[in-house]
Amino acid sequence: MNYFDLLPDDIIKSIYFFIQTSYASSIIKSWRRYYSFKRYIINYTNFSPTIQSFVDNDYVYVVTSPYTYFYFKQLNKLITGNESYLHSIYWLYYCLAVSIDDYEWVSGSVNHYYSYNKLFCLQIALKFEWRQIIEIIG
Repeated sequence: MNYFDLLPDDIIKSIYFFIQTSYASSIIKSWRRYYSFKRYIINYTNFSPTIQSFVDNDYVYVVTSPYTYFYFKQLNKLITGNESYLHSIYWLYYCLAVSIDDYEWVSGSVNHYYSYNKLFCLQIALKFEWRQIIEIIG
């Protein structure tokens, strides 16, 4: 026998209201944490290790660094394309593409982290059809 149906209607409505508001607040909290985590990853990706380029004396990311690999890997998982700050994400991947190109000009040796960073950059560029990045990597 279901005792829930035997309760008065006002108590049933109060229970449903409590369940709906508690779920809504937990969804809002988790969404805020997800958004904050995304911004955190983007900010710390900006602080990836850099070196001075041998080609044009500009600063480029160290594509063989585990730090760069880790943050671009996380960023690659989180990007959906609905972000209002997609331009800053584009700039990060553009800088990564330039860094990859610089690494290929100077070293050309295959490195585990370099290969994955190139893969991440190419995946995102193809996903969002960023032609300029595809041309740089290609």
